[in-house]
Amino acid sequence: MDTDKVVKYIAVGLVFWGVVNILMKFMPEYATQLPLPIYEFFYSITMNTEPSSATGTTPLETIEPEP
Repeated sequence: MDTDKVVKYIAVGLVFWGVVNILMKFMPEYATQLPLPIYEFFYSITMNTEPSSATGTTPLETIEPEP
């Protein structure tokens, strides 16, 4: 394969990945209207993780009174 073609494929891939990231992060109202297989593919390539707690605190524990 020619070096120019490889560079073009990498450039097209990076542009596609960037556009998908922008779509998924900043325009979710449009991304959720996509067909489910396409949305799942886009979600997987953007490497989104489960949302984490914004405060980073743990849930409260109940304290049992001593007898």
